[in-house]
Amino acid sequence: MIYAVVNTKGGVGKTTTAVHLATMLSRNGKVLLIDGDPQASAASWAAWRRDNQTYTPSPTTTCLTGKAILNEGKALALNFDHTVVDVGGRDASGLRSALLLANKAIIPIGASNLDAAAMADMLEILELAKDYNPNLDVRVLLSRVDPRTKDTKEMLEFLTEQNIAVLKSYVCERVAFRRAIGEGATVFEFGKDSAAIKDIESFFVEVEK
Repeated sequence: MIYAVVNTKGGVGKTTTAVHLATMLSRNGKVLLIDGDPQASAASWAAWRRDNQTYTPSPTTTCLTGKAILNEGKALALNFDHTVVDVGGRDASGLRSALLLANKAIIPIGASNLDAAAMADMLEILELAKDYNPNLDVRVLLSRVDPRTKDTKEMLEFLTEQNIAVLKSYVCERVAFRRAIGEGATVFEFGKDSAAIKDIESFFVEVEK
């Protein structure tokens, strides 16, 4: 299975989602994590993880950009049980290539007017991608959510109007995610926030189905 974690908007938790998904998939198989973001955040996380030498299992991580995500990623993925692609927060050839490569697209999105505006752009890209990859399964993940506000409800209403499939699980804004990523870990390895662990585990169970 090939997963693409994408959004044209930055700061929505794409890399956090991608590295957690890749690590959890590694529990039961051989996983490739493709960092398609010029900022190479996932690759940095992988390097910190190697330096730490504490956390296992780990996905094999490589950097590809632009059309190489599709052209080279297709061949590389054949050697793995699962592949997770993390691409940068803008409409570029890397994002479009990831959508052509993937079986499943996961779109982390915040709950704000800016996120809704970016989603409108993302919908146009998804529509084009499905012309060439008609079996692409798209799911939205509400990410960095503040449950104390009404923003989440409003975003869900917007997504429903757009006829987009939304995962029932969502991930709240929690300091544990930033601290874990900075150590090359995941929140369940970091082990200091049971709520963060519950969020990400619920996401994983739902995505795997």
